[in-house]
Amino acid sequence: MDLYLKVLSFAKPWWKHIAFSFVLTMFYILFNSVSLWVSVDFIQQLFSPDVISGTTTVETSHKENQVTKLIGGQGIYDRLSTAMKSLIVQDDRFDTLKMVCIVIFLSYLFKNIIEYYRKILLSYIELKIITLMRDKLTAVLVRLPVSYFERNNTGEMTSIVFNDVNAVNSMINNSFGRMLLAPFQILVNIIIMFLIDWHLALITLTVIPLSAFSIWKIGKSIRRRSRRVFAQIGVVFNYFQEMLMAIRVVKAFTNETREEQRVKEANKGYFRANFRATRLTHLTSPLNEVIIVMVLVFLLWYGGSQVYLGSGLKAEDFIRFLVFMITIFQPLKELTNVNNVIQNGMAAAERIVKTLDAAPEVYEAPDAVAIPPLQAAIEFKNVRFRYNPEDPVVLHNINLTIKRGETVAFVGHSGAGKTTIVDLVPRFYELDGGEITFDGKNLRRVTLESLRKQIGIVAQESVLFNETIRYNISYGMDQVTDDDIIAAAKSANAWEFIEKMDHGLDTVTGERGVKLSGGQKQRLSIARAILKNPPVLILDEATSALDTESEKLVQDAIYRLMKNRTVLVIAHRLSTITHADKIVVLSKGEIVATGRHEDLLETSPDYQKLYRLQFRNDPKKPDEGDSAA
Repeated sequence: MDLYLKVLSFAKPWWKHIAFSFVLTMFYILFNSVSLWVSVDFIQQLFSPDVISGTTTVETSHKENQVTKLIGGQGIYDRLSTAMKSLIVQDDRFDTLKMVCIVIFLSYLFKNIIEYYRKILLSYIELKIITLMRDKLTAVLVRLPVSYFERNNTGEMTSIVFNDVNAVNSMINNSFGRMLLAPFQILVNIIIMFLIDWHLALITLTVIPLSAFSIWKIGKSIRRRSRRVFAQIGVVFNYFQEMLMAIRVVKAFTNETREEQRVKEANKGYFRANFRATRLTHLTSPLNEVIIVMVLVFLLWYGGSQVYLGSGLKAEDFIRFLVFMITIFQPLKELTNVNNVIQNGMAAAERIVKTLDAAPEVYEAPDAVAIPPLQAAIEFKNVRFRYNPEDPVVLHNINLTIKRGETVAFVGHSGAGKTTIVDLVPRFYELDGGEITFDGKNLRRVTLESLRKQIGIVAQESVLFNETIRYNISYGMDQVTDDDIIAAAKSANAWEFIEKMDHGLDTVTGERGVKLSGGQKQRLSIARAILKNPPVLILDEATSALDTESEKLVQDAIYRLMKNRTVLVIAHRLSTITHADKIVVLSKGEIVATGRHEDLLETSPDYQKLYRLQFRNDPKKPDEGDSAA
């Protein structure tokens, strides 16, 4: 029930529209019932014995008798019947026929006009709900911590935002209007049937519990199978997305056939899961139709017998009863199909709600304060960290002070914790123990916005958007001019290639910057950091993947970027950090040594080992190479 309420909460902003659509639904049912009622009167007028024998007039006393019935305390059904006849029955049979035709035409005309506006209104509501749902998912996902994206693959999240939301859209589109119309249509028809003959109405009602039970039973299985379908399509999305993102590697290793097979196997799993769910979905309608026809056949026999025996039920009343009973079956059948769609949509809604309920980053703790630019130091105090509560600890008892203006490099074997320890400074992860302070203020007690505005990051892999160069350099910064952007580009040695492009700053970089070289992408990332002008800078070996010429240009840009800043360098090559103010040596998640390059070569076995591994086959001494302190 909680899930249904959460899904319905998306409709809350448009409750007035929903209320108006309910009013339109009531008018639709009214005109529909009038058209059905008068259709039976038309048949009776056309095929009554008087018409067949050629009689063309109706006694005035007969009409007076009708009015007497209307006034004289007859049953509700008789009153309705008499009132309708007093409206359509005229002194002349041809006039009566004309009146019946006019009433039928007008009732159908108004019914369909109302239905048109009702559907337009419902479509407006449905599209608004789906747009809101996708907006909320985007707002939630973009505010989830980095750890969430490491636990969940992007294919799965993409599937939720698009496939699952589309399934909910299909559910609302195929059920919202029917859920308003069908139950009330059934209710009105049942009331009319009880007014005509309550015995026959009670027999008809046996259809509803039988049908409801089959709908409920099959619906539970459909939702369970639909969950598997949505999970499997997420796997397909993930494999397909991985293949496209790694297409160069795939082709380099001529591994097209294997990637094709991976996606094919995932698709096969999706087919099996979907076919099982579809097979069950198609069972509901035939099963309910058999139940309905079984009751209908019994009613035809029982009601027809009463008419033949003259037991109080007139042929006209029995025909009218049958018309309203048969028109119940269509909304009943629709409700059956609607339930299948709802169960499928609810399986998708479960995943959507689970995503919406995921704990976001705590941008504003109750006592959070905005902090000014770094004045003194960043301190790690007994820091302990693990990625998940069930995972082992990856950082143990980290104690470190990084003074303002210092360049501090982190070195160690792969998996030692270099990237992890640096990622804690912008609070990409929450600590398992201890604290990190920024000028004495615990990072858990400062606003994320004020913290991250002070930190610039230049990573090993440049992240560019499929937008213009202007957009990429000024990303996240408002009120910057082209002059500011050009100055940053020049400082990053990027303007020399930008100005040669046909569209300059308006050149689109392509997906992940595919239209640019590695060095060009890296220089745009540095230009972005220069424009941001952060007091704290994080460098993740920004030149390791570049050719010699590009490395020189990027290295010069980094030198300019590092001036008068506090710099944290994740170092993979010792030659780039020999002039760092402080080198932190990590091993198995612990700090094993801290000092300058020369001191560590003398005192730290771990640093000596790293040095020997990197330079035993390299005749060029580290202090002769490019050093990015």
